[in-house]
Amino acid sequence: MRRPLLPTLLLACSLAVPALAAEPAKKPSKAPAKTICVNVKDGSKAVQGTNLVVEPGEKIHDAVAVDGDVIVKKGAVVDNDVAAVRGRVILEPGARVKGDVVSIGGEVRVPAGAHVDGSATALGGKLHLDKKEDVGGETVDFSLVFNGDDLVKEFIGKALDEDAGKCHILDDDDDDKDDDDKDV
Repeated sequence: MRRPLLPTLLLACSLAVPALAAEPAKKPSKAPAKTICVNVKDGSKAVQGTNLVVEPGEKIHDAVAVDGDVIVKKGAVVDNDVAAVRGRVILEPGARVKGDVVSIGGEVRVPAGAHVDGSATALGGKLHLDKKEDVGGETVDFSLVFNGDDLVKEFIGKALDEDAGKCHILDDDDDDKDDDDKDV
């Protein structure tokens, strides 16, 4: 049975609640360098600090981007879920996602001719659907704006900025050899 993606993402975000209670941090004089991480384990791809493009004819299990967009091109198939945190999920006409599509702090675009078998969710951004029937499950579009600031985007931004420059890739395939995690 497939686990729902949204509760997992919301749980991960709730762990960052102490970041909102802290005093505002001083802005660094220059922006930290972006960290780019790619994992192609089990046919899934994940990136941080750049866009993830699923090319035509490519078939992957999951697609995740943090601080970047996930772009699923025409003719590409994602067998499970697509998620972008502080980024957008963009499907081209002819792209297919067999699971759910979620963007936290960005938008989701599902044009006519693209198809999402599961749900499409945009938290802290907009959900753009040309045809509602191109999404098989629920559609959720939620933003909470206060004094001109989107609180969902602010929350995600503060949580991610605390871990800026760090990237951890856990590889389950190495469990037989040793139990150490690999940090990048």
